Amino acid sequence: MLSVLRAAAVLSACTLAACVSQSPRTAQAPAAPRIHEAPPRIVTDSAYVARVGREARRRGLALEWINPPLRQTAGD
Repeated sequence: MLSVLRAAAVLSACTLAACVSQSPRTAQAPAAPRIHEAPPRIVTDSAYVARVGREARRRGLALEWINPPLRQTAGD
């Protein structure tokens, strides 16, 4: 009876090891970059800066940007 239990334990361990090693591929390779397109550029959002600046001047406030707002543009 003991040898049957050992055989069952070994068989179970082998089966579980085989199942674990056959897991499906979950990570996909990154898409190839498009050669004809330039990467997007990050620039200061000047329209927003101007709007906020006008509102600050209207209220009589001094405005100094520490971290100006940024936006992405199409690459040139």
